Amino acid sequence: MEPVPGTLEEALAPPQDVGAILALVPELGLARGLAQGPFHHLDVFGHILETVRGVEEELAEDRIGARVSEERREALRVAGLLHDIAKPVTRGQVEERVLFVAHDSLGAGLSYRICRRLGLSAGVTDLAATVTALHLKIGFMSNSHSDYPPDRLVRAVGPFAGELAVLSWADRLAARGERLKPEHVERHRELCLEFLTRSREGGPYPVPNYAGLAGKLGLPAPDGAEAGYAASRIRLLESRGLGTAEALDHVSGLP
Repeated sequence: MEPVPGTLEEALAPPQDVGAILALVPELGLARGLAQGPFHHLDVFGHILETVRGVEEELAEDRIGARVSEERREALRVAGLLHDIAKPVTRGQVEERVLFVAHDSLGAGLSYRICRRLGLSAGVTDLAATVTALHLKIGFMSNSHSDYPPDRLVRAVGPFAGELAVLSWADRLAARGERLKPEHVERHRELCLEFLTRSREGGPYPVPNYAGLAGKLGLPAPDGAEAGYAASRIRLLESRGLGTAEALDHVSGLP
């Protein structure tokens, strides 16, 4: 996987360069000062930055045993930065409850557009869009009403299981509001471990042939963001029961 362009890599490296981050991804400006519910102690922008720092800590401390290769770590930082990118445009409130309905699925599309604008590779875009779309799912995968039970979730995330687990864990630890209890954190750790076990039992999941996919779809570059987002969308569609030909048809004409 190609490294993230230097300017973004430098902005995300500790200590974070907030000014550079906002210059590169101005969409995040809408997250500044945007309040969340009682499970969070920070505004949306602060939570995003804390999640990226949490990714760094988990990669160093390895508390959940996820396997993330060195070549994917920069891409995972990008995913951490973008995972809540759609919260500002999805925020709503019902009485005292703050909601961000569909910020995960809408965020995947926004992540793709940002990756394309920044000239990021297919692999980085695939990882960022995939884990953004799925970043809430580990926490709910054991719920009988979940749209992504464990087996579907491991198929949907494919080769990025370790990255999803790290982001999900960092996302949970970055929310330390008054309603969050120690047992909530421990339960989430257990779910991350269960998810990683399920993924290893079901694998391996090969990285897509982005160049081949770009050729099939007539995309402009063999390793561009378009191919990465197409691969992400196809994997999610196939996990929900669509055949490969049907999934390809759904992503044809990708903007």
